[in-house]
Amino acid sequence: MSVSIANPYFDDEESLTAGRRPRVLVADDDDDIRFLVASALRLDGYVVIEARDGSEALRVVSDPRSVPDVIVTDIRMPDMSGLTLLVGLRDGGSMTPIVVMSAFLSEQVRAVANQFGADAVFCKPFEIDDLRTVVMNVLRPNDGPWAFATTLSDA
Repeated sequence: MSVSIANPYFDDEESLTAGRRPRVLVADDDDDIRFLVASALRLDGYVVIEARDGSEALRVVSDPRSVPDVIVTDIRMPDMSGLTLLVGLRDGGSMTPIVVMSAFLSEQVRAVANQFGADAVFCKPFEIDDLRTVVMNVLRPNDGPWAFATTLSDA
C-alpha cells in the first residue's frame, strides 16, 4: 500500500499552533535515520529540529524559542535515552505528543513507553508514511486516522 499525503493546513503557512508551522523535534543518534525522518517531515511542511541524543533534545525542549509541537525520538541513544527523555518530560507535566522508535524494542520497553504516555511506538525498520501519518494525527487528534490521506492505493 502506498499513501500520498497532502497537508492542506500548511497551504497558507498557517497552523493550529499560534499561527506558525508546527515544529517537530527528531532525536536519533543514527544520522541516516534522523536524516530520513527529518527529510520526510520537512517535505510535509513541518519545521524540523534535529538532535543527536536525549540530552540535546532536552536542551531544545527547554528553550522557549524552539519548543516542539511533537517529539519523535529513538529509544536507544548515548548520554540520555529517548525513554529517559519521555519519562522526564511526562514527570515534568509535559503533554507534548511523543513518538518513540527503536530497533531493539522489547515488550517491557514498549510497556514502559506506553505507561508514560508515548503517543505511538515504532519498531525499526518501519514505513515512513506510517510515521508521517501518526505525526499529523497527533497534531490533529480529533480528525481521526488518515485525516490528511488523499490517496490510498495498493502498490
